[in-house]
Amino acid sequence: MNILSRLGKFGNFLQERVKDYISLNTQLKQLTIENKAILLLCQQAIARVDQLTSLNPSVTEGLTAVIQHQKITIKVHFTPVQILFKGDIIEGKLKLLSKPDVETDSLIYRPLVLIWKTLLGGKIDNKALPEKMRIEDDIIYYEFSKDQVPLIDALFHKIEDNSVLNLDLIEGKLIIESQVSINWRDINLQELSQIFNLFSKS
Repeated sequence: MNILSRLGKFGNFLQERVKDYISLNTQLKQLTIENKAILLLCQQAIARVDQLTSLNPSVTEGLTAVIQHQKITIKVHFTPVQILFKGDIIEGKLKLLSKPDVETDSLIYRPLVLIWKTLLGGKIDNKALPEKMRIEDDIIYYEFSKDQVPLIDALFHKIEDNSVLNLDLIEGKLIIESQVSINWRDINLQELSQIFNLFSKS
């Protein structure tokens, strides 16, 4: 029995509430995370990550993040590209849409920023990235366990191993394309209601 059948009328109620945040196109095998949801997820990320001071969808493509490290401000414009499911692990790709912009008002750090921009060409060294993350040209590869990404787990907890999802974040909406059809009955609506704080809203 699928999730919607188990929840009965309450499942239908949850589905209607979630539709403000998620939409499905079963024919095109697409799931869209709407702008309202993206903004909420950005706010949640800022609250969880100490050095992340700003995260917003770009007017055209991707997201813009501002990271404050000591007295250095780093602005990164990127977009998600793809995720691959390998057991309990998610392997993903992000694409840098421009070189990171690094600025500082500190007289101490200013020479270091200048060296990074001129001698290193504004490139990110893999040694400076967190564990299980690397960069090749303009693609950042990362790895997370499923339980670290509850939204993906709620949406795709039934997805088969080695499945690939292609991602496109345009005008504040994340379009996810699957190799197989996506149906409401396979989505964990209860988990989504918690992620989107549906019952804390009037």
